[in-house]
Amino acid sequence: MNENKKRHYPKDRAKLHALLAKREKELQAMQAEVDEIRALVKEADSAAINATAEAYNVTPEQFAEIMQALRKERKQVVPALPENVKPLFENTAIPAEEDDSIDNEDA
Repeated sequence: MNENKKRHYPKDRAKLHALLAKREKELQAMQAEVDEIRALVKEADSAAINATAEAYNVTPEQFAEIMQALRKERKQVVPALPENVKPLFENTAIPAEEDDSIDNEDA
């Protein structure tokens, strides 16, 4: 409910400048914190990759090769049907899924 409230800013030009400076300073502090957290996440991800490689007794390079092989295999999302299997409906396009989200309903 608080999200729908309209913000009220001071009408005084000097107060607006002071508010802008304050918010910019807060933004810089938050950006510095986000950058620090981003670096920690990257470090944690690297540690997890190394730990996984060590757990499976492979080098990080071998682990990278395994991951690349899995990525290549995943390119074909739906596997092809075996040659002896015929599709139920030939030349029929599969309809796109409709969006059944609550946002689109007229309540």
